[in-house]
Formats: sequence, C-alpha cells, structure tokens
Amino acid sequence: MSVRAASICSTTVGEVSLTWLPDGVHHVRPLAQYGGSTEEHFAIHPEVVDENGFLVMSLGSLLVESGDEKMLVDLAFGPAHVDLGAVVGGGFEGDLVGGSLLVSLASVGLTPHDIDGVLYSHLHPDHVGWVCDDARGEAVFPNATHYVAQSEWDYWFEGPGGEVPLAPSEVKRSVMGERLELVDDGHMPVAGVQFMSTPGHTPGHCSFVVSSGDQRAVILGDAIHCPVEISALELDFVFDVDVDLARRTKERIIRELEAPDTIAAGGHFPDLIFGRLVQADGTKRLTFDPAQVATP
Repeated sequence: MSVRAASICSTTVGEVSLTWLPDGVHHVRPLAQYGGSTEEHFAIHPEVVDENGFLVMSLGSLLVESGDEKMLVDLAFGPAHVDLGAVVGGGFEGDLVGGSLLVSLASVGLTPHDIDGVLYSHLHPDHVGWVCDDARGEAVFPNATHYVAQSEWDYWFEGPGGEVPLAPSEVKRSVMGERLELVDDGHMPVAGVQFMSTPGHTPGHCSFVVSSGDQRAVILGDAIHCPVEISALELDFVFDVDVDLARRTKERIIRELEAPDTIAAGGHFPDLIFGRLVQADGTKRLTFDPAQVATP
C-alpha cells in the first residue's frame, strides 16, 4: 500500500476524545530532512516513504474534546503550497501543501466558532497556518484563546527567533496577541490536558499529556516527527534549534511512552496518528493503536 498523509481518525483517553483533522501533506527527501541519516535508516522503514522515495509527513491539527471544551492542538499549515527546492534550496526537494483543515473540521460537525482554545506546541509555519488570513488580519477561530509557552513566545518575538525566516508574521502575532495566554510547564488549560515542556526543536517547544482515569496520551508536537526516530535517536531533524537538547528530550518522551496505558499521538506521522510503544528484539518501535477509528 502506498504511504499517504493521515486521514481523519480518532481515539479516546478515558473521558477525553482525540480526533486528527488533516490539513495536507509534507513531502521531503529523508536524507535532506535528517542529519546523521543514511539510506539504511529508511530502507528498513518502508511505512514512512512513498513510492517516489519521499518521506511522507502529515499536516493537520488535533481536536481535543474534554467535557464541553473543544481545543485544537496547533493550527496546521494553512491554505498554501510551498515548493521546498525553490524556497529552501540546499538539496531540499519536496513540497508542503495545506488547506483542508476547515473541511476536516466541518466533517466532524464543527465550525471555527465552536473552538474554545488553541494549544501551540511551537510556532513554526506548519503549526500556525490557520491563525488568520494575513491579508485581512481576521482570526479564523474568533472565540479561541491562544495558549503558548512563555519561553516559545519570547524566543520568536523578543529574542533571536525574530531574525529567522520561519518566524510567524506580525499579523499572526497581533491576532494571537488579542486572546493570548502565556503559560509555563505543567499548565492545564482544560481538564485532563497538561503542557509538558519538551525543548530542543525550538527553545519553548511543548508536548501535551492527556490523562483521564488510568489512561494517558502524549501529544508529541514536533519533539518526534517520524516513528523512525523512536529506534534511531541519532537522527537529528534539520530545523532543530538545539540538537543535543532535542535528543535528550526524545529520550525523556520515550520514557513517558513506556508507562502503562499510554498512547503516542504523532501529528506528522503518515497513515496513522495514534500508536503505542513496544519493544521487540531489543528495538523500540511504535505499533499503531487498533482503538483508533476512521471518521467518514
């Protein structure tokens, strides 16, 4: 079967519902994306590489429903198409294509007005694409509070991140700032969902721990982009700000995933989003959760 971006799918963590809402897909040559990688790393993982040799990375947002609250984790790439070779150069080949998030949201019976909050893992372009229409400066989710780690906000808007081409636009900063809540490690914006500081990819990157009853999930953000990283910690993602810290963070997350009744939710994983960590023949890998269901 050909590798594709993940479709709408959902799972539950106790009383909390998690639903993946696709926005698009990111194709890239794997050796350009990962420092320290070799062809062998991906030859043994055909489940992440398509028939043309591109690493397939899903783009989208994760809908979290806890009680009456409806939150989105990250806001995907938005209605855009970027040719990486033309924009980045340096051996990159591939593209990013977004634009389906609102259609995905409608397919589960919701509108942008129904979203109470947005939780940001970090502020790279493929996570803030639906903040607003930059041309008009209108918020796409007008009733949502925007939750960002203080250290992440400071990096992009008060520190060196502002000089990086990946920085959010001033329009997005303004729109987010209108309903912004800056938070720290451990903050719980809604029952059962907690910020967990996982720096390295960016200085203020956060993952999210979802807990309900005796069940847990870790929403990875970009702390782990691809399932291959679980068993190959030597792979360094090309846009990690602090490579050594990113590796230590991945080690910590793997320990979190070893806890009983814990699901991993990987927003860039192809085909399937929700998995569980298993160990076989001394190698740790994700097996994808049979509890997740496709949503028409």
